[in-house]
Amino acid sequence: MNEITQGMPIFCADGVQHGQVVEVDREYIRMRLPDDNRDHFVPLDTVAGVDSAVHLKLSHHDLLATL
Repeated sequence: MNEITQGMPIFCADGVQHGQVVEVDREYIRMRLPDDNRDHFVPLDTVAGVDSAVHLKLSHHDLLATL
């Protein structure tokens, strides 16, 4: 996942933008939500693809259940 860089937006499978990448930390993406200064960790194995954004395999609802 070398193509994931700081500041990239993160989109859920249902098109909801979930936050922005802070950094990749081993097996997780450390991210922040727009209205929350706490760090959240998204497992790298939930990434479906990367272009100008990170696209997840999980819907927004399913992602919230993992955080």
